[in-house]
Amino acid sequence: MFAFNALTVFASLSLLAVTLSQAWKRLYYHSLSRYPGPRLAALTSWYRAYYDIVKDGGWSEHLEHLHNRYGTIIRVGLNELHFSDPRAYNEIYGIGTRHIKQPQMYSCFSTDKSVFAMFDHHEVMQRRNLIGPFFSRRAILNLEKTVQTKIDLLVSRLLEYTPRKQSANLDLAFRATSLEVITSYCFAKSSNALDSENFQNEILIAIDQTLPMIWVFKHFPLIKRILLGIPECFASVLKPSTTGILEQRRQMGSQIDEILKDPTSLHSVDHETIYHHFLTPQPDNERLPPINRDWLLDEGLYLRFAGSDTVGNTCTVAAYYILNNKHVHRKLFKTLVEAWPDKDTPASYETLERLSYLTAVIKESLRMAHGVVSPLPRIVGPSDAEISGEVIPAGTVVSMGAPIVHRNPEIFPDPLRFEPERWLKDDSAELEKYLVAFSKGPRGCLGINLAWCELYLIIGTVFRKLDLTPDNPSIENVSFREYFVPIHRGRHFHAFVAPTSQ
Repeated sequence: MFAFNALTVFASLSLLAVTLSQAWKRLYYHSLSRYPGPRLAALTSWYRAYYDIVKDGGWSEHLEHLHNRYGTIIRVGLNELHFSDPRAYNEIYGIGTRHIKQPQMYSCFSTDKSVFAMFDHHEVMQRRNLIGPFFSRRAILNLEKTVQTKIDLLVSRLLEYTPRKQSANLDLAFRATSLEVITSYCFAKSSNALDSENFQNEILIAIDQTLPMIWVFKHFPLIKRILLGIPECFASVLKPSTTGILEQRRQMGSQIDEILKDPTSLHSVDHETIYHHFLTPQPDNERLPPINRDWLLDEGLYLRFAGSDTVGNTCTVAAYYILNNKHVHRKLFKTLVEAWPDKDTPASYETLERLSYLTAVIKESLRMAHGVVSPLPRIVGPSDAEISGEVIPAGTVVSMGAPIVHRNPEIFPDPLRFEPERWLKDDSAELEKYLVAFSKGPRGCLGINLAWCELYLIIGTVFRKLDLTPDNPSIENVSFREYFVPIHRGRHFHAFVAPTSQ
């Protein structure tokens, strides 16, 4: 018994010694030891997990506090740095960089075969070249009517809330519109999101309820493997909120099965879809994976997710700030009426994008909405890189979140103020490189042209045709928690609706 106890004590002391030795090396002998930051963050990934999970998507908010305390470069993990110096953004993400995405982050979305989650730079470029033409400006203009049809449906649905007896949930209305646009544009199908009562579409509700699981999947990958291994019939019972997402997978999977079984079925759709590009023979493109169901499904699911959030959220943020600033609202409406005198005759995307004040409103809305709000981690390589005047060792994880850039007071004075006029000044061109809502560089958003088209058509059409009055507005309507994209925890932004008088 004595020998057993002595062995237990010896093993415990040895483990303690090893743990303390590792902690000492991480704090004082690691290549990143010279950078300031919370010591606990340098010791364990539990520090980040606490803010991601326990503090309900609080990491982005906490980063601002850390930079205020420690400076422009902070160590936020065992092998990770975060930056707040504006020039660092282009050095991490800009054209010419070859830093790869951090697998731990991008695998938590469970679309591993999509171009979004891929890591190999050359393979990514080949895949983007395949998809890119579908999202070119020319392609957008060719399918503008598809987009406009959905926005006309949004307006008609909002007008159902007149006379002003009940306010409309603009948050869900805009997101339902962007979900319907991306579904129709990419797949020539309807999500029926705008037909849902009070815009309570089950796919949108499911996204809000299940998106927080991404941080659980990131920090506890075993949980991800277990949950994703459960048959769908049991998953919907264990977590009913997944019903909408599972139904979305089934619908998209059925379409893919039909196309793979009979590719000629693509000839019967109303317009070109993303599958026309996926299935185009590429004999010179050796890096493309074999065409199979899993690849097409992952690409489709991610495109639908990405296309249904950023635009909808930006429109909600735009509506909140426009309606809470009478000067902005009056000036925007005046601009739209002058360029679009007959509101019953559609205004084209090209007409609206020539309106400098509308453009300024959209840019300021993107700045306040941020797009993707999580810092996008990259692994420095293949060799050391200079970032923010520092030589960063190869293999280091580096990132910079869009909110940090958009709220920098040296670039955007009074950054929490909604001020479209800042984009109309003589030096406004310098601001463009700091508008990073769609990220930058070789891994920037593929759908940026479609997003801009939607923003012009939605914001232009809604504020030309509808007279909106906020229903108990509060900054909480547009405050967010960080789950890669923003999630609004408070009451959604609502407004009473009436047609404009002229």
